[in-house]
Amino acid sequence: MSISFSWLKGLFKSTAVSKAPNSTDYLNIVCAKVLDVQKHPNADRLRVVKLDIGSKVVEPIVCGAFNFGVNDLVALALPGAKIAQNIHSETHEPFVLEKAKIRGVESQGMICAGFELGLSKEPGEGILLLKDSAVPGSQFTPQMIK
Repeated sequence: MSISFSWLKGLFKSTAVSKAPNSTDYLNIVCAKVLDVQKHPNADRLRVVKLDIGSKVVEPIVCGAFNFGVNDLVALALPGAKIAQNIHSETHEPFVLEKAKIRGVESQGMICAGFELGLSKEPGEGILLLKDSAVPGSQFTPQMIK
């Protein structure tokens, strides 16, 4: 008799212990102010965003979300940031962010949703909008979320 590993694994409940996030979970993720949003030149469902992170302007950032606009404060992951959950993967495994060419535009980072930062269990809730008191360039913390 043979049984599959996935069938056997399905018999056991996960014993993973969730931990509360701490500041090291958000290294290279900063508060950013949206300065400009343009339509992506090669994709109808993507936008190209320009952001202020206090000490400099970061652009271009390619983003597929539409729930934010100019002057909003958002969480920006810069290259090297650890993304807790990959929204574009079936298994949602973590990954380290790198610059990526998306439809011909090299994105310099990623504007984050709560799901991607491990703060939500449901993908598709949109980009995290931060409180007006959050300072562009400061390290992201969950307390900044509106």
